[in-house]
Amino acid sequence: MIVAAMVLTACGGEERDSGAEARGKSRAAVASDRATAARDAVWEDIRAAVAAEDFEPPRFIAADSLLGPCEVGAVVRAGTKPDPNAVAQVVAELKDRGWRQTRQSSIDVNDAWGLERRGWTLNFVAGTVSEKAVSFGPATEGRPFKGLVFRGMFRREGTCSAPSATASP
Repeated sequence: MIVAAMVLTACGGEERDSGAEARGKSRAAVASDRATAARDAVWEDIRAAVAAEDFEPPRFIAADSLLGPCEVGAVVRAGTKPDPNAVAQVVAELKDRGWRQTRQSSIDVNDAWGLERRGWTLNFVAGTVSEKAVSFGPATEGRPFKGLVFRGMFRREGTCSAPSATASP
């Protein structure tokens, strides 16, 4: 419930005068704080989903490597195509945390899901993906990337400010 409240008050939450401006914070600074809180909430959902199984912790991508504000990216290198049962648990954990599945597709080398929650769209791919698909992530030295790839974006116009240029540990 706390995560949902954070997302509501962050990127795209109903804007209210919190008194921050009266204390000298500009609207842009308040919006930046909200954007950071929303990204942190999505990062926490990804961490929890990956921890639901025996995967290594996700590596979050620095904001300056992403396409725009209110966007998140994370990768988990697995070395082989992840076990389908473990991947199902990752998806189940995201659903338990309030994400609604909007689509699912499978091909020989990977499985993909689209999930949404409160203005956020999260694309999740498990398996082998092209180097281009993880171009925002770790270098793969010409080899296909094998593991989990998360890419999320807040989809409401005018509600995000520029993200911080640092990645989460």
